[in-house]
Amino acid sequence: RGAAGRLQLRSRPVRGSGVPSATPPCPVRSRRRGGGAAHEVKMVIRAFVASSSGSVAIKKRQQDVVRFLEANRIEFEEVDITMSEEKRQWMYKNIPEDRQPAQGNPLPPQIFSDDRYCGDYDGFFESKESNTVFSFLGLKPTLTSKESEP
Repeated sequence: RGAAGRLQLRSRPVRGSGVPSATPPCPVRSRRRGGGAAHEVKMVIRAFVASSSGSVAIKKRQQDVVRFLEANRIEFEEVDITMSEEKRQWMYKNIPEDRQPAQGNPLPPQIFSDDRYCGDYDGFFESKESNTVFSFLGLKPTLTSKESEP
């Protein structure tokens, strides 16, 4: 935590960039994309993941979300809930009750836009298939998106 009590984010190089990371793994990885004016306010997309999941299906779902966000140059933070009980509890607490699973805890990946819950992988996948991911994330659609058509 920084001097003002804020959580400090450490950036890591994008995979395949050839630049080794000098920083150890941290619970939150910031993957900032795009430019824009310094005064411009942007929503922060947070993808809650579990780096040490034993489930191949969960790992693939997490990779699918991260790859899509990276490929579309969407700025996001990857929050590892296995590294912080506080972050895991925040995620559980901020998923609306009507979106909670019937049994057990919600599984990663879970996606938020600022503090607004967007959905889980199934919702993300459905929005990707219908080309409405930007609406799902609460973002303005790009020119190549169906959502930008009149």
